[in-house]
Amino acid sequence: MTKLHRREAGTQAARRIACAQITDALRALERRPLSDGDVHSARKSLKKARAMLRLLRPSIGDRAYRRENTLLRDAARPLSAVRDAKVLLQRLERLQRCLRARGGPSPPVELQRILRRERIDLRRKLSRDSKPFAGQLEVLREGRGRARRWRVGRKGWSLLGAGLARVYTQARRARSRAEADQTAETLHEWRKQTKYLWHLLQVLEPLGAPVGRLAQTAHGIADALGEDHDLWVLRARIATGVAARAGRRRLLSLIERRSTQLRARAFALGRRLYADSGPAFEARLHALWRAWRRKPHARTAAGELRSSSASRAGSTPRPSSGGRGQR
Repeated sequence: MTKLHRREAGTQAARRIACAQITDALRALERRPLSDGDVHSARKSLKKARAMLRLLRPSIGDRAYRRENTLLRDAARPLSAVRDAKVLLQRLERLQRCLRARGGPSPPVELQRILRRERIDLRRKLSRDSKPFAGQLEVLREGRGRARRWRVGRKGWSLLGAGLARVYTQARRARSRAEADQTAETLHEWRKQTKYLWHLLQVLEPLGAPVGRLAQTAHGIADALGEDHDLWVLRARIATGVAARAGRRRLLSLIERRSTQLRARAFALGRRLYADSGPAFEARLHALWRAWRRKPHARTAAGELRSSSASRAGSTPRPSSGGRGQR
């Protein structure tokens, strides 16, 4: 459901995938009991849906794009607390294990207790609530209904390419701002824009191995910046929740070294991924799109093989579907 089909109009495929991602988020949030994994899956699906929305922006128009993007963003926000409660604790425990392995003053445990208690309290609240995230479910059901009615036409790269170029250019500019001024805000913005690009490249991976390599690079940037953002949050929590002593200084020093490594990795990957201009990047993928659309449809070939076998066996084969793809 979330892959491109060669014989499907590009804009209709993008709409189908966006609807499928919203459906996946709904299914995850409707499960009982609701686990951390379910919430995480819902967050990922909503981010992918927002990425597809960016791809369709030239088709549905700015007004519809802004309305739907805001609704999906607001629906996902309350889910972040569940993710943060788990991930921050995991990051802190990993740092503490590293400090213990190196010897010296014991790492502080005050913040670990606080984060553990916060996570337990959040899980208890979710388990007591018979309908957690009920408001989000209602918004998402309505949003999916509208998405199914988006008038996207039967267009191909003429619209998808414009959406992709816009996403790539925004992420490229965010990288430049982050490299010039490495603050938590600029780095976080670069991460968000790169994740949108990553999700779009994942959808476009059927175009060939080069797209898969681009997606892997974008994923590497997003992962490095994601961990760095978590460390920014931990650093602030340590400053207010941990008593000043040698163990705290060692923990902060370790965080700083790790953040430096993560940012260096992100910028090295970023210089590779964002070496092109927006039009040049779009042109590269357009060439892959054209080549992919011209290839024989794998399912048709398999259907012909089955039909041939059925004919030899004396049965009546089913007709295969046809149609021309959009360039």
